[in-house]
Amino acid sequence: MLNILRLEFLLVIRSGSHVVLAFSFFLFFILLFALSAFGDNFVLSNIGLTAVWLSLLMSILLTLNKVIHEDYESGILDYLLIADIPLEVTMFLKTIVHWVSVVIPLIIIIPVVLITFEISSDHILRIFIVLLCGSPSLSFIGTMISCLTLSNRSNFLFTTITIPFYFPTLLLGIFCCSSSTTDLFALEYLLLYANTLFTVVLSPYISAYAIKLNYS
Repeated sequence: MLNILRLEFLLVIRSGSHVVLAFSFFLFFILLFALSAFGDNFVLSNIGLTAVWLSLLMSILLTLNKVIHEDYESGILDYLLIADIPLEVTMFLKTIVHWVSVVIPLIIIIPVVLITFEISSDHILRIFIVLLCGSPSLSFIGTMISCLTLSNRSNFLFTTITIPFYFPTLLLGIFCCSSSTTDLFALEYLLLYANTLFTVVLSPYISAYAIKLNYS
């Protein structure tokens, strides 16, 4: 397991183009939302949370398909398929590495973005926690769909299939962030946690099955 984690982080360090791509697209998308408000602080504060979640979603979409398909073409997946470690564990670790290397850095800069969107500083910590709890679902769903479309390099197909599966996380995330409830164990927050747990548990099995099916 440690060898796989080491390999994945090494690949991220050696070829970090997808990380740069995620940052660039995230900032560009956020800028578009900010410009669309035409300097109106009221509009800006209303669309801020939606802008953050949509920008995060699209940044993940741009990177996950690239990572999995590059591993497939380079033969890394062939090695992982015959390794002693179960493929389900491998896919779980690969997705965790993606979440840590791509999503976490974006979430770290989000408080600065929220300040520019005129979001109250009292809510920023709660929003940060919601993003940390909800964002793993985006990575795991993306990995799962990317493995299901492994033999097809069409980004359009990948995006078309993935976005509907992102709706529960997106809607729950935006609702929790905009909720006036500060109790992090309220119903809406529990639903978000359950959604994340469900995808984290289910995704590695579906991803591994899709890869094995592709090689059979």
